[in-house]
Amino acid sequence: MPTPTKKLVTWRVFPSTWVSLLLAVMLFPAGLFLPGWWGWENGPIENTQVVILIAGAILSWLVARQNYDDRQFRNLWLWSILVWLLMAGRELSWGRVFFDPVSTGPEGPMFPSIRAVWYGQYVYPILTVVFIVTLIGLWRNFNWANMKQRLSIPAIDGILLIVAAIASQLIFERNLILVLHPYSQVLEEWSELMVYWCMISMAFVIGFKKEDLS
Repeated sequence: MPTPTKKLVTWRVFPSTWVSLLLAVMLFPAGLFLPGWWGWENGPIENTQVVILIAGAILSWLVARQNYDDRQFRNLWLWSILVWLLMAGRELSWGRVFFDPVSTGPEGPMFPSIRAVWYGQYVYPILTVVFIVTLIGLWRNFNWANMKQRLSIPAIDGILLIVAAIASQLIFERNLILVLHPYSQVLEEWSELMVYWCMISMAFVIGFKKEDLS
């Protein structure tokens, strides 16, 4: 019997996709009713983002273990661990949030600049090396013919990810909707939270769903 192939894109709603939809529905209620300090740097929403990103790194490791028999696919997931960790490091401002704030204003605490911390001069050179090495590792193990047989991208998560990324970086961060300006910090951080969760959902479906998704 021939092995069923997976569709490159699936419209199925997975349990993790329901969470993505819930986060989308809650975007404006959260932005309008949560206290503003929830959206501050090192606040509850940003810390939740870090937890999700670390969970993504763990998920990638688990998927790599499950696919030990396919070296290229396994290595892609192993290299993606660094991608998750880099994003988590960015949300932690490369460790600046672990230092005492130098001031606190209407938009929350201001932490020391990266140049003011003792390891600051090493951060960007190290990040540059890690970024380049990660790209090389991903590129060397990417095989589109192999990926087509394994990928089944959940379309709803993908669409929500794109919409949330646009809303976060191009609308809320730049305060393009003036009436939402008082709520922009929470809306921006919640949108980023959506982006990261949608990535988790997509990684879960791509990594663990092996049956026919047609």
